[in-house]
Amino acid sequence: MSETISVLIVEDEFLTVDAIKDNLEDVGYRISGIARDAKEALSILDEGETDIAILDMNIQGARDGIWLAKRIKESYKIPFIFLTAYSDKKTVKSAVETQPFGYLIKPFKKMDLFTSIEVALRNFVDFQFNTELDIQSTIKEKPLAIEDYIFIKEKNIYKKIAMKDILYIKSELKYIEVYVGTKKYLLRYGLSEFLKTLPENHFIQVHRSYIVNKNAVDQIGINYLVIKENEIPFSNQRKEEIIKMFHFL
Repeated sequence: MSETISVLIVEDEFLTVDAIKDNLEDVGYRISGIARDAKEALSILDEGETDIAILDMNIQGARDGIWLAKRIKESYKIPFIFLTAYSDKKTVKSAVETQPFGYLIKPFKKMDLFTSIEVALRNFVDFQFNTELDIQSTIKEKPLAIEDYIFIKEKNIYKKIAMKDILYIKSELKYIEVYVGTKKYLLRYGLSEFLKTLPENHFIQVHRSYIVNKNAVDQIGINYLVIKENEIPFSNQRKEEIIKMFHFL
């Protein structure tokens, strides 16, 4: 899948669709598909190329945006934003019950759309890391699998990072540095907090300041590991645990 964030638009008004599409592409997002009803939306979601969905609450057909939101939450595990021309109390209550990651009222401006997606992706990151979301309640998520991915902010956009591509993580005071290939991302998380979300069969804390992806380890020394020519120390207290993670001949 592409590192560019892919957005599904579920909307049956052509002018609104064009406005959303143009605005999203202007700020660097990709459109994974455009659907007029729930059936079309599910077909696009089944392709697995969507990172976030924008849902009109009042789409055509028997299954409205509320129904689709519940299905996305149960089966696809991606964030979604509601788009509606109605902002009455009853409509808002129905929307909130599905625990959306954003709510956008028509008519909207380009910056409103961008901000809604920015906030939704930020909240989704928090959702993955077991922190409190700015929605109805705190939701706890199980550790991610190696096939999963996270969103990490880079400049003004969130990049999709596959868990398997993370090489190692280093603690720096109140931040962590996440190394992916030749790039480094800085996040405001504790090392132990971050470790709880990682696939436990693939990541291991080898030092009070380091977590490594065991699949990325190239060499093992007396008291260090090598990942892409980077020496990473491991403590004597964790040596036995580290040895169990690898096969030696």
